[in-house]
Amino acid sequence: MFDGATIVKVRNLKKHFELRKGFLSFGKDVAYVKAVDGVDFDMRSGEILGLVGESGCGKTTVGRLLTRLEDPTDGFVFFLGRDIALIEGQDVKVFRRNIQMVFQDPYESLNPRTTVTQTIMEPLLNHNIGESQEDRMEMVVHALEDAGLAPAKEYLNRFPHELSGGQRQRVSIARALAVKPRVIVADEPVSMLDVSIRAGVLNLMLDLRDKYGIPYLFITHDIAVARYISDKLAVMYLGRVVEMAATDDVIFEPKHPYTQALLSAVPVPDPDAKHGRINIKGEVPSAADIPLGCRFRPRCPKAFRECGWEAMDLVDWLKENDHLTEDAALGGAISSLHPDGLVLRLDIKEGVDPAAVVSTIEDMVAKGRKDHPILDAVDSVDSLLTDRLIEIRSKPAHISSEDLANELFTLLESTVAYKELDHPMHGIIAGVRLNGDRLTLSVGGDPSNIKLAESFMVDYIRHHKRKNRPELKGARRIITNEKEMTVNVLCSDSKEPSAKTAEDIAEYIENRLLADSSSDLTRLVLPVETKRRKVNVRIMGPESNWSALSDIVRKHLAIGGESGESISQRVSRISLKTVKGGRKNVVAVKFTSAEEPPLFDVGGGHQVACYLYKGGGARTVQDTRSAGAT
Repeated sequence: MFDGATIVKVRNLKKHFELRKGFLSFGKDVAYVKAVDGVDFDMRSGEILGLVGESGCGKTTVGRLLTRLEDPTDGFVFFLGRDIALIEGQDVKVFRRNIQMVFQDPYESLNPRTTVTQTIMEPLLNHNIGESQEDRMEMVVHALEDAGLAPAKEYLNRFPHELSGGQRQRVSIARALAVKPRVIVADEPVSMLDVSIRAGVLNLMLDLRDKYGIPYLFITHDIAVARYISDKLAVMYLGRVVEMAATDDVIFEPKHPYTQALLSAVPVPDPDAKHGRINIKGEVPSAADIPLGCRFRPRCPKAFRECGWEAMDLVDWLKENDHLTEDAALGGAISSLHPDGLVLRLDIKEGVDPAAVVSTIEDMVAKGRKDHPILDAVDSVDSLLTDRLIEIRSKPAHISSEDLANELFTLLESTVAYKELDHPMHGIIAGVRLNGDRLTLSVGGDPSNIKLAESFMVDYIRHHKRKNRPELKGARRIITNEKEMTVNVLCSDSKEPSAKTAEDIAEYIENRLLADSSSDLTRLVLPVETKRRKVNVRIMGPESNWSALSDIVRKHLAIGGESGESISQRVSRISLKTVKGGRKNVVAVKFTSAEEPPLFDVGGGHQVACYLYKGGGARTVQDTRSAGAT
C-alpha cells in the first residue's frame, strides 16, 4: 500500500470567485462564489485519496488549487514542507514539474495537431529534462509503455483522432508520467470512457501507484469507481469536506447524513436486496449564498438546535406553518420580511403595536421550542430603531516598528500552527518571541532548517502584504543567525490605510468588545457593518439601549485603555447618527451565532463534520435538544 510519508498537506484551503458586477449593482457589496471554503486533508506516499461529491461541490477547483492552476483565496497547500501559494517565479515551474494533472476529457486535453511523440515530449522540453533528443525519445517510449501502450513505436506518430478514447487517456497519463512527478491529480479520468475500458485504465493507475509510489488525488462523482481505486475517501458538499476516512469505513459505516443519503442513491444490482433511499429535501444552496452554521442543515433530516439556524430558515418555517397568511395573527400584522444572516427584520403595518408582535413571536417560540429546533435557536426578539446607528469613522494609522512587530507576531501565532505535530513547520520553528521592533524565530533541529525557516518567512510576509496586510511593507529585513539558530525579522515604522483600519475596528468590536463586555446589551447588538472607512453598529430595543451601547463603544474605542489602546489610534470620530427617512415600526428576531462544525474525529481516523458527533461520539437528536433546553 503506502509507506505513510506525507507529501502534501492541505489546511483551511479556500477559493472564492468574485461575481462580476453589472452597472445596476454599482456601489453594492462585492459577492463571491465560495467554490472551496475550508478544506483539510493530507496525501501520503503511495496513497490514493478519492474526492467525491455532487457536481458543483468544488472537487475540480480543489484539484486546480493543488496544481497551482488557481491561486487560493486563503489557506495553505504544503508540498514537501513549502506553501505553494507563496512561491513565485522559477519556483512555480519546479513545483509544477512535481505535480501533474490528468484531465477529464482526453479529447480536449490533447492537441489534435500534434503527434503522440510531440505531446509527451513537450513537458520534457519545457522543464529541460534529458541530455539529448535521443534521451528524451527514450523517456517518451518508456512513459508510453508504462501507460500500457506497447509496443510504443506503433503509437509515436499517431494523432489523437487515430486513437480510441482509452488510448487517448493513456497518452494523457504517459504525458503526466514523463517528468517523473511526485503527485498526480486525476480529475474524473474515466468518466468519458466506455464502461468496458474503465477497469483497464483504473488497473493501470493502480499498477503505476504500486510501481512508483506516486500518490493520487482521484476526483470523481462515481462512488463505485472511488471505492475500487481509493485507499481513503473524502466526501465534499458545497465547498467543504464533510466526511473523511478509510474507503471501507465511509462505504460501510457512513456517519454524516449527506454521505448516508449519497450512498443510499447508489443502485444495487440485486433485485432481492432491500434498499431504502434516504430522501433529502430541497436543492443544493448557491455557493454564492452558503447557509450559516452547518451548510447541509437546510436539507438535513437530522438537524437540531446546534446546527446553526438563520433568518431565511425562519421565513421558510413561518410560510410552511401558515403563520404569514393574512388571517394569521402574525401575518396580518407585518407588511414585509427582510432576512439578513442571523437577523430577521419584520416591518410592521401602520397602526399595529410592535410590542404586540414581539409578544406573539415570543409566545410562538416558548410553545414550540421543544419540538422545533429552529425556534430553540432564537436568541432574542425585540423592536428596532431603524433611524438610529452608531457610526465610527476610521483614519489611516501610523504603526510604530514595535507595534508592527507585535502585529506580525499575533498574525503568525494565529495562522501558523507550527506547534501541532502534523504542521510542516513543526520542529523547524521551535518558538517565536518579541524583542522591541524585532521578531525572532527560534529554529530547531538541523542547521539546514534555518534556510527553510527563512524561506518560509520571506514567502509568508510577501503573501500577506500582497493579499490583505499592506502595513507589512514595514517588515523590511530578515536576518539569520546560524550560531544562535534564529531567524530575525526587523520592522520599521509603517502606515495602515483607512479601509484596513475600519476592518480592524469592526473585528475588535465583534470579537473583543462585545465578547468581553459584561453588559446584557451586547446580546442585542446586530451584525456590525463595514462600508469603506465607516463602521456602523445597531442595537435592538428602546433608545436607552442605543445610548448605553454608545457609552460602551466610546469607552473602549475613544479613550482606549489596556485592551483598546492600539485600536483607539485608528478611530477618527464616533457619532450617534440619525438616519434620514424617518422611523419605522420594526421587530427583529435574532438567532444564536452559527458556527461551522469542524471535522470531529470519531475514532480510527474517521472524521465527520456534524454536531451529532461533537465530543467524538454520536448523540441522538433528542439528547441534543434536551441539552440545548437546559
